[in-house]
Amino acid sequence: MKFYVSQLVETEKILPILRKYDVGLEVVQFANPYILDNRYEIMDIYIKELKELYNNVDLIIHGPYADLCPGSRDHEIRRISKLRMEQAYEVANYLGAKKIIYHNGYTPRTYTYIEWKENVYNYWADFMKGKNSIPIIIENVLDEDYELMDDLMRRIEKNNFFACLDVGHVNAYSKYKVEEWIDVLLFKLNHIHLHNNFGDKDSHFSINKGSMNIIKILHKLKETKKDLTISLEIVDLKEIEESLDMLVKDGFIKLK
Repeated sequence: MKFYVSQLVETEKILPILRKYDVGLEVVQFANPYILDNRYEIMDIYIKELKELYNNVDLIIHGPYADLCPGSRDHEIRRISKLRMEQAYEVANYLGAKKIIYHNGYTPRTYTYIEWKENVYNYWADFMKGKNSIPIIIENVLDEDYELMDDLMRRIEKNNFFACLDVGHVNAYSKYKVEEWIDVLLFKLNHIHLHNNFGDKDSHFSINKGSMNIIKILHKLKETKKDLTISLEIVDLKEIEESLDMLVKDGFIKLK
């Protein structure tokens, strides 16, 4: 397993962590539509901000998600969703990212499962045309169960199309346990978003601050023998470091 930290703070604040721990970086900045509109200029600025770490630290790009809906019945919303996701895909290629993450985008009880499955399949089948290099990873968010993710993973027959399991989202929104999600999506599981909460909301706390036993979940993932990447999606910088230290102690991460 290869660990990453999700960049939810300014670049200068995350650099000391990247220099201390043997981890990659999941870049969230390019999920912002303003940044995507100015992506050529900002990509070059971002490379300079990374300093000597650019090309020395593995990158993952988190794609745009706000207001986007790949399963929408409105063709204009699908068009804008595709435009933003294509822009982020361009960024991922330019920065040499190892993979790119997109949200599933389903909001419970807004569509029947029958309609959503067909709409979202058609969207991703079209989006994936000609994209055979960078792995494209779809993340659960508000999903109350794993049926929609499972169906999509089985229908898109591309060897670079995978699932991202966000364990914090499962704990906050799903009626099924993380372990059940792992078992169902294992055949297409590629990336994990790791953070904790108390099951009441999507808090993005440190791995030991919540109702989940994150270390137990990590051991289950390790036992699968899957070549997984795992990003710590924790909002507080101090809690990121505390979580990394715990993972070092348990042998999941090494210091540089």
